[in-house]
This record gives sequence, C-alpha cells and structure tokens, in this order.
Amino acid sequence: MQANESTVLPTAMAFGENAQPIRDIASDQPSQFVVQDGAVLLRGSQSRSSGSKAFPVREVCMETGARDMQDLFFGPVGTLYSFSTIHVSASRPTPYTLGYVDFPNGVRVLAHVRCDDVSALYCDMPVTTASEGDDWFVTPTLAEK
Repeated sequence: MQANESTVLPTAMAFGENAQPIRDIASDQPSQFVVQDGAVLLRGSQSRSSGSKAFPVREVCMETGARDMQDLFFGPVGTLYSFSTIHVSASRPTPYTLGYVDFPNGVRVLAHVRCDDVSALYCDMPVTTASEGDDWFVTPTLAEK
C-alpha cells in the first residue's frame, strides 16, 4: 500500500516496518501491593506530565509515551464493576471469580474476588483489598450493623 498525503494509515502501519514494542510494565517491582497500617494498598503509577494512572506499575505513560511515572498507592476500598466465575481452567483450581474493580482515583483493575457465597456478589458492590502471602485479592466489604 503506497501512502500519500490523503491516505489515512491504520495505527499499526503508521509506525513503519521498523516498529518495535517498548517495555512499559516495570519488571523490577518487589510486589504489586504494600500493607500499610493493616490496609492493603495496590502499587500503581501516575504520569507526572499527563496525570494518567495505571496498574500495575508502568515505566511509560500509556497516553503520551512519557517516561515520567511516579509511584501511586491506592485502595483499600473499591467498587465491583463486573465479575465472572470461571468453572474451567487448565492453569488453576476451579471455580474462581474474577472481577473488575473501580477505585476512587479512577483506576480499574482486574482482581481475584474471594467470597464464601458468590451468589451474594452484585455489580456496584463495595469491596476491600486484602492479601495472603504474595497474593492480593478483593473481598466484599462487610456492611456496618
């Protein structure tokens, strides 16, 4: 395909044949979470120039490509946006539940949802981050009595 001034190229073609992927997810982070005063906080990043937020920690801003990311810790409270229980898996015991969780800072993450009764889960349910060993997950927030 020959490009000229009036040709609109698909994004992948706009970079040419020499386009290479860049490492954007930081590989040197010790953990995706920290425990601070008993609360499990997720370790993300935020661009100093654009304000774009990401999880897990990234080396490159997803919006601008800037390499100006700084640490961002968030949680422990979020809202369960959507969820699904997986019944067939070749890589882990089933069933297990995954859900998208929205945090107040605007970051949405895919999380393992631990719950004794998955039939009690619902969209927009408040959840709290928790951890066990090297793993983090969310659990439904208990209602105040």
